[in-house]
Amino acid sequence: MKYATTLAALAVLSLSAPAAAQEPITSISAGKPAELTVVMMNAGYTVELAEDGIGDPMIISELIGMPLRIYFYGCDEEDNSGCTSLQLSTGFDRRKPWSRGEALQISEQLRYAAVRLDEEGDPFISWDIYTGDGIPTTVFLASLDEFARTIQLTADIVFAEEEQAKK
Repeated sequence: MKYATTLAALAVLSLSAPAAAQEPITSISAGKPAELTVVMMNAGYTVELAEDGIGDPMIISELIGMPLRIYFYGCDEEDNSGCTSLQLSTGFDRRKPWSRGEALQISEQLRYAAVRLDEEGDPFISWDIYTGDGIPTTVFLASLDEFARTIQLTADIVFAEEEQAKK
């Protein structure tokens, strides 16, 4: 909840300051989730800053119509601040469960995609991004674009059997 409050405060500040006086955010860090959210909103994404099950920040959004979760890692265990890395994650809901061998084909074909199966056999892909004290905003936004491309390629693999059955 503290992150939603921070985001609300940033939004109020950004609305009250003249546009010319606002400095663009040129680097992002997992340690500044509210700024990361502003960068994504300015790039046209719909975002919600929330918390995961242990109180770390989490961003809820979507890419190419698929749900996107951005998890924050390396956060202080006491106050959930000072995070050092991000994980982009999305899942695919199949009619039939996948085997581990089938899921492995995603990693074999797509360079950056880390794959896991949930308890129902649905594949999830993720990318980790270490931000440390900061990476250029343009690099982060390019990573989001590349992850969106990977989501589309993954969807083609994941749903190929179901699409073939429709024909």
